Amino acid sequence: MKRKLLKCLFFLIVFIAFEASAQDKTITGMVTAKDDGLPIPGVSIKLKGTNRGVVTDAKGRYSISVPSTEKDFLVYSFVGFKTKEISTLSRTIDVTLESNANTLDEVVIAAGGIKRAAREQGYATTRIDAEALTAGKSPTIAGGLAGKVAGLQINAVGTGVNPAYRLVLRGDRSITGNNQALIVLDGAVVPNELLGNINPDDVEDLTVLNGASGAALYGSDASNGVLIITTKRGKKGTPVIKLSNTTAIEKISFYPELQNRFGSGTDDYPVAYEPIENQQYGPAFDGVSRPIGRINQFGQTQMVPYSATRDKYDFWDTGISNQTDFSLSSGDEKSSTYISAQYLNGKGTTPKDEYDRIAFRFNGDRNITKNFSAKYNISFTQNKYDTTPNTSSIYDNLLNTPAQIPLLSYTDWQDLTSWANPNNYYNDYYRNPYFAIDNARQKQKNDYITGLVELNYKVNDWISFIARASLSNRYYESKTATDGFTYTDFVLGSGSSKANFASSVSDRLFQNSNFNSDFIANIKKDIKDFSINFLAGANLKSFTYKTMSSSGSGLQVPYLYNLGNITGTPTASESNENTRRYGVWGDVTVGYKKYLFLHVTGRNDWVSILAPANRSFFYPAADVSFIPTDAFDFLKNSKWLDYWKIRGGISKVGNVNVDTYALLSTFGSQTGYNYGTGYTPSSLIVSPDLKPEITNGYEFGTDFRMFKGRIDGTVTYYHTSSTGQAINAGIAASSGFTSYLLNAGELENTGLESVLHFTPINKGNWRLVVGGNYTHNVNKLLSLTPGLTRIGVSGSGTIYGDTFVQTYPIIIGSDYVRDSEGRVVVDRNTGNPVGTTTGNVLGNTQPKNRLGLDFNLSW
Repeated sequence: MKRKLLKCLFFLIVFIAFEASAQDKTITGMVTAKDDGLPIPGVSIKLKGTNRGVVTDAKGRYSISVPSTEKDFLVYSFVGFKTKEISTLSRTIDVTLESNANTLDEVVIAAGGIKRAAREQGYATTRIDAEALTAGKSPTIAGGLAGKVAGLQINAVGTGVNPAYRLVLRGDRSITGNNQALIVLDGAVVPNELLGNINPDDVEDLTVLNGASGAALYGSDASNGVLIITTKRGKKGTPVIKLSNTTAIEKISFYPELQNRFGSGTDDYPVAYEPIENQQYGPAFDGVSRPIGRINQFGQTQMVPYSATRDKYDFWDTGISNQTDFSLSSGDEKSSTYISAQYLNGKGTTPKDEYDRIAFRFNGDRNITKNFSAKYNISFTQNKYDTTPNTSSIYDNLLNTPAQIPLLSYTDWQDLTSWANPNNYYNDYYRNPYFAIDNARQKQKNDYITGLVELNYKVNDWISFIARASLSNRYYESKTATDGFTYTDFVLGSGSSKANFASSVSDRLFQNSNFNSDFIANIKKDIKDFSINFLAGANLKSFTYKTMSSSGSGLQVPYLYNLGNITGTPTASESNENTRRYGVWGDVTVGYKKYLFLHVTGRNDWVSILAPANRSFFYPAADVSFIPTDAFDFLKNSKWLDYWKIRGGISKVGNVNVDTYALLSTFGSQTGYNYGTGYTPSSLIVSPDLKPEITNGYEFGTDFRMFKGRIDGTVTYYHTSSTGQAINAGIAASSGFTSYLLNAGELENTGLESVLHFTPINKGNWRLVVGGNYTHNVNKLLSLTPGLTRIGVSGSGTIYGDTFVQTYPIIIGSDYVRDSEGRVVVDRNTGNPVGTTTGNVLGNTQPKNRLGLDFNLSW
């Protein structure tokens, strides 16, 4: 009996084991990184809801046995990468993991190219990876950043192809000086113009230091914040070759709202049609054929339907650019190399405007010995423009052109009998826009070269040294030529406002060079529960600038645009500058149990621009970072709070915002009727005690992530006060001068920066992220010199700072007379405005509120 029971039990166990094995299946595959495509060893792979799991081997491969059911999921996780869940439907699953920019243990490139853990930073930063930067395929970095960084305002400050950009973080801090963020490319300080000439596909990531946290390592130039651009390096493993082409189309986004009911006529009463008038107060459009312009020399008058057209809007072209990119990445145990090239050809929205860019980059790393390594970069970018310098005036003229004018019919201006010819063109005051484009051309060329050599020596596990030298050089040349035009005697005698204008040519070239050298010593040591990271450094910055220009008018041989071909004597000018700055600094971070960090910096600069007694100035900063989710047990195992960081900091930084030789008395050449040519002194006198502008500030905020990465965000409040502004104050002419440069005035910025993202879908290969950033900034002018209440920003006659209004900067101009409710007051008989007033605040140039939204669906 016992034997029968044992036999039955044996067969039952075998049957159950057989059934269990029959219900399992084996899944194999490889896990790689999205950034470089290389395998990731040590990735944890678990069957969701169980303890069953494996890890990938040295080649990123794995094999795991799972139930045959199609309702299970495998969870792939690794430090520094986003967790991914994938259904077990397939027996072969290859997985690509995306780096997680939100993890506190992530190592980021901070100021000076120093690597820091995100948990250590007690100040606001934003990291934009290569995928986010190039998602919209913008041909420029500035375009790729638009709307992605809280606190960053990006404005195009030029027109046409490849415009320059102005990047300002947390508002203006200087009335007369530079307010733009410092641009650092692979450790080399580069001019802001280079943002439009760096290939975005070469960028590995970009870190934005919103406040003055980078000032200790980069000097006072970083007082307005820093954009740290890190380009790609070679990767160990199989060489990777990439070739891509991008075509981008550009159109004018919007125009000012203009009325399209009335045509040519003045605001006189009674209303009357006037064929040569640009003002648009004439009779209402009725479709009847009416004359425009004057009678031409052939006795003809141009007649057009008196109805609105869209010609002033349709005049602009659709811009198009074709960009081809090539890159090669390779590496082994001792060295790595990254090579890239780009060619871009573009046509602008202004007809006949063209732009070309070529770019080359070579990045290398070499482990010379176990403790000694080198990093070296060199890049070259050349761009060429063939454009008209008249785009802005053409735009202004088109806006003032009556709606019935058939502008698109005026292309054939060379034909003497055409209405497009300047002699026959209807407008007395504005030139035919197609003629303006062809008559004046400007050809420009920029050559940018940047290079860096960095040597790293590691004495032992806790002492290392860095020596770095970088160079940024720009060479620019341009030629602007105007053909001129001579009108017929009939036109000149017809009472028209048209007048002859001479041909002309002008040449300009300049070169600037920015040389930086750094030496950094680093001591990094853990002592029980404490971690200490101490850096000490010395910096030398040398800047040289040279520009020359010459111009003349009246070409002897038509269309030969050479200064030796002019009829008169050319005018010429030359300017040279050379400045130096020396700095020494210290930076120490003390951590406790990886959840509390104190960071203190201090720097002293010596600047050649200032008087010897004021050349030296010191500026300190301190910040604290605290991670409650690592400090308190009840938060460590929270099911809804992944991490939470609280941070805050204070800073003081000086900035020299005066021209290179502003403190020196200069003389200028002047010619008078009685004494011939002589030299007169400058009308500006400078305070002998001129010092740097000083900005004191503080900020505090928090970073968080919730529900296993489903929600993440940051919030930062900041306040800065910039005193000792370098201001030109008017003084009595009886003193022999008209203005006095001194330190006075205060600018203030107070604001809030916030970022919030939701990830409602993160399953399998599908990922959806929605969110955005919001910035609120209040920029105020609190004071100027005694007796001065209003000042033009950088000498502007339109944009001002006013201590009574305080909002800074404001636009001041003329406006119609309005009633107490803001309505325009009109004459009861004519219906026209009764008049205008001057000195009105029309608005401000910096929005107080900015919102950037993003939507990212990937598969």
